[in-house]
Amino acid sequence: MKLLPFLEVLVINALLIPLLALITENYGLRAAYWTSEGFASTTVRYPLFFIASAVKGSTRIPGLLSVDWQQVVVLLLVVVDGLFVFSALRSRRQDIGRAP
Repeated sequence: MKLLPFLEVLVINALLIPLLALITENYGLRAAYWTSEGFASTTVRYPLFFIASAVKGSTRIPGLLSVDWQQVVVLLLVVVDGLFVFSALRSRRQDIGRAP
């Protein structure tokens, strides 16, 4: 296995995983804010999107369709790591095929 592709994937993961943790924390803090104001927050998730709204008695604050950055970052992680594994396995198979 070559070192440079491994380092590239390692750097990308080192950036995306903390970013995912920050995004997850932000979503939790938003829900905690609505709870502290006496609202019950609800989130409807779609592929790569979500709608977060809040309800308190008869008061309803509708949410807007927003990009779900958690899903986007997880998708990026899966694609990057999957391509790395695929290329590593493919190069390994080619190396084995060339052996005498």
